Amino acid sequence: MRPFFKAAAPAIALALLLAGCSGGGEDARDGSDAQGGQGASPGQPSTEDVIAEGTFPYREHEGEAAFEIHALTVRGELMQLDYTITPGTPESDAESDPEIWTLFGVSLTEPHIDLVDMENLRRYTVVEDENGDLLQPHPTTVLAYDEPNSFTAFFAAPRDGADTFDVYLYGMQPIMDVPVEEER
Repeated sequence: MRPFFKAAAPAIALALLLAGCSGGGEDARDGSDAQGGQGASPGQPSTEDVIAEGTFPYREHEGEAAFEIHALTVRGELMQLDYTITPGTPESDAESDPEIWTLFGVSLTEPHIDLVDMENLRRYTVVEDENGDLLQPHPTTVLAYDEPNSFTAFFAAPRDGADTFDVYLYGMQPIMDVPVEEER
């Protein structure tokens, strides 16, 4: 039996090509990744399409961030989550260039996005590539205040016919009942 990651490597590589993701280089860390605020690529949903959303406080209520989920799509053996974060400027002492990990207090090495299938009681975490890098925005990615920041994360495709997930982003309350769609 082959390990999951060796078996999933071709699907992950294809998904990365379709998503236009960088390999985690300098672009991903400075917020100017291939999806950062630009129009969607052919495999990407438009950021105008919002299938679920939530607004949550960050950094002990210094400000609020709006999360919009644009798609949760099964692509072969993977599931792709496309979303934006729009952090509002805090009321005092705003950093000029906040990073994801400082704004939301997430780990620099752990997955910070989970999907939960409540019907089958299964939790899905972000998958890794062949180098062990998590296929999610890097925690040091810089966010622009008061502007949508677009991101993508990848998970294993759902088992047991799951058609909705509760999405947990950065330790916030879940955005519930997000529908899954098959790639067209």
